[in-house]
Amino acid sequence: MLKKLVKRNFCLILLLITFFQIADGKPKLTSIKFDEKTVGKPVIIEDLEQNIIEKTKLIVDEIIKTSFPELNDASIKIKTFKSQADYFRARFTFTRFLTFRKIHYLIFVNPQVFEKNAPINGIRAIIAHELAHIAYYRRHNRFELLGLISLQSKTFTARFERGADLQAIKRGYGAGLQEYREWLYQNIPPKSLIAKKRDYFSSEEIELITDSIREKPSLIDYWIKNVPRNLNEIQSTVQNN
Repeated sequence: MLKKLVKRNFCLILLLITFFQIADGKPKLTSIKFDEKTVGKPVIIEDLEQNIIEKTKLIVDEIIKTSFPELNDASIKIKTFKSQADYFRARFTFTRFLTFRKIHYLIFVNPQVFEKNAPINGIRAIIAHELAHIAYYRRHNRFELLGLISLQSKTFTARFERGADLQAIKRGYGAGLQEYREWLYQNIPPKSLIAKKRDYFSSEEIELITDSIREKPSLIDYWIKNVPRNLNEIQSTVQNN
């Protein structure tokens, strides 16, 4: 029985690592290009990435200070990553998770979010969404975090991501989140759009939620406990409360 339990938990950890495979990041080679405006002067790509990291960290620190005081003492590192469909991600470090040391957290930023001129209020809102994930990780112990393996399920993923949206909206980032989603839909491959609207609130859904909680603030706490899966469920709650 013990052998089976150990084997099962080991497999669960492997699945979790696979899902969060970019969590600790990978070292990047430094490359060099030449800026046409300063002929002959090399621009190191690593420096450009560092600028993105520093810019993102300033926003993260600002949002923690104003909206996530429970994360004041959290160790959060910013890293860059590449993706055609995602611009921000939040993870925790697996080396510390597996060795039972204090867990550190990572926010990954896709530099294209700045290169493609995402609205600044939208960037703040989606970072609030990612910080909501980190707040979730901090509230749960290691055994409970193994439950994140359920993110392999589309149903759980939608509840997990929409729940983070609701936390951002509760903290006042609804308008920015709506703005971000409208920008996002124009800056991802068409094949990714269906999944985005399934897993996250659409701009239309966010608008209805923010309008509704202005009239009845208690709705946001109800929705956090009972995450709506689509526009119809949001409308039904509004009509019946």
